[in-house]
Amino acid sequence: MIYFQNIGKKESPRSNARVTSPNSMLANGEFDIRDEGNGIEVWVTQMGEYMNMNTGWINRASGTVAIVDPFDSTRWVEALEKEGLRPTHLLYTHTHRDHTAGYDEMKKLVPEVKVWAHEEAVSGDYLSNFVFGEISADSEWNNPVNSTVEWSVGGISLGITHSPGHAPGHVTIHGYGVYHAGDLLFTAASGRVDLAGSDPNAQWLSVLFARGLLRSLPADWRLIPGHRYDWIDGSTPDWVSLEQALTYNYALNAKELELFEQLPFQRFDDDIAN
Repeated sequence: MIYFQNIGKKESPRSNARVTSPNSMLANGEFDIRDEGNGIEVWVTQMGEYMNMNTGWINRASGTVAIVDPFDSTRWVEALEKEGLRPTHLLYTHTHRDHTAGYDEMKKLVPEVKVWAHEEAVSGDYLSNFVFGEISADSEWNNPVNSTVEWSVGGISLGITHSPGHAPGHVTIHGYGVYHAGDLLFTAASGRVDLAGSDPNAQWLSVLFARGLLRSLPADWRLIPGHRYDWIDGSTPDWVSLEQALTYNYALNAKELELFEQLPFQRFDDDIAN
């Protein structure tokens, strides 16, 4: 979810590694648009006071537009309309209210849009807690914890990995040069585990699984976090390469659960902690 700021520590987990500072930093509502081949475009933007990162995959030939966690739906719709496009699918990493913020507006603007989420993200008593937002999923993934299924619609094929811990039913989404981490991973850290429905042990296991998955993907792919937070040198890039994440991300480099739980960004003394 939200509320991770400066983790303080600036040195790399691997002291002999050379630190390379990413230089991407989008303005609020600015889109980075890339042609990833095979007729697929990837749109990435940063939106809102919590610097939410959104990713969209687009196949112009089929008219398919799949957006992850749209924050400002009006901006998304307006930007797409200029290209003769319209959102067709919303893919939710989880249902914390900062990630579902654009849901109601998107349904007003595009009533026919199809909504996907993991079944565990849209069911459970914890959803009554104020950190969660309400969405209605047209379709649900039901893959087991730390497994990946293929989502394929309109010529777009993505890997959906069930990665709970930060939130029930959390998923990461990868394909076409991008690993959208949601709040499982930020560029240098991982999501907090002190909220309603959080599970520190599940988060650790999800991070371990993610480490193996990231190692299997091309090193130059981008890790898009759920929010733009501090990198290890104090900059705030929108993304880092998978190689950079595997080298410097504190959570990915934790050697064991005990060390992972001691990392400073796991828990906060604030009004949303459970």
